[in-house]
Amino acid sequence: MPEHLYATNNADIAYLLSQGFSEAEAARIVYMKDHVLEQVEYRELVEETRRLAFIRWLIETGRMSS
Repeated sequence: MPEHLYATNNADIAYLLSQGFSEAEAARIVYMKDHVLEQVEYRELVEETRRLAFIRWLIETGRMSS
């Protein structure tokens, strides 16, 4: 995680600081918020890849026809 704060996150940081979070805690929360969608998209991509690999295996082994 970067040690510096981005200008776009200043409002979020300020709000969290006003709620009693330390600067480090606030920075970590904002970082996690900004990257959670990337993680969800990655997990969905992995799941889709596994499903396609399973379907490919079904077709290759003759258990399912295309």
